[in-house]
Amino acid sequence: MADVNSISGTSDPYADTYYTASVNDKNTLSMTGFFQLMAVQLQNQDMSNPMDNSELMAQMTQMAMVQSMTSMTDAIENSTAISTQVYAAGLVGQQVTVAITEENSYGQDVPVDVKYAKVEWVDFTSGSPTFKVEGDEKVYPLTHLVGMGEVPNPFGNSSEEVGKNPDTDTDKKTDTTSGIGTV
Repeated sequence: MADVNSISGTSDPYADTYYTASVNDKNTLSMTGFFQLMAVQLQNQDMSNPMDNSELMAQMTQMAMVQSMTSMTDAIENSTAISTQVYAAGLVGQQVTVAITEENSYGQDVPVDVKYAKVEWVDFTSGSPTFKVEGDEKVYPLTHLVGMGEVPNPFGNSSEEVGKNPDTDTDKKTDTTSGIGTV
C-alpha cells in the first residue's frame, strides 16, 4: 500500500489549515502610498466623467481616520507597557502573595496554592516582566502575582498555605457564634 504522506507532502491531507496575513510592506497601505495611488487615479480618470469631489474627500477622510486609529493603538500599547514596568519595579522589597501552579492534563498551568514572600528582583529583559522572591529559585511571571501583602488563599486549599511565613503567623481562634476572629 502506498504511503499518502510521501505523495501529498502534508502529514494529514484532511487537516484544517488556517492562514493569517502578517503585516508587511506588501499588504499595508501607508499615507504616502495612498496619495500615490490617488494621484495615479486622478491622472487616469475619464475626462468625460471625472471623479466626484465628495468621493475623493471621503477616501481621504477614511485614510486619515485609519492612520489616527493606528497611532492611538500604538500609543496605548506603549503606555500600557510602561505602566506595567513601573508597577513591576515597585514590587522590589515588597511582601507579595504568589500563585503556585501545577500543570494540568492539557499542559496548562493551573493555580493550586499560594506562597508569601518578599520580592528580590524584577527582570524586564524577556519582554514581559518576571520576578523572583526570597527563598525560592523559581522566576515567576507577573501574571502569577495574586496580590500585595498576605492575601488569603483564593484557591480554597487547607488553612496551611505553601511557603507561609511562620514569623507572621499567629494562633487565631474563631468565635463560632459571631464569626469574628480573636487572638
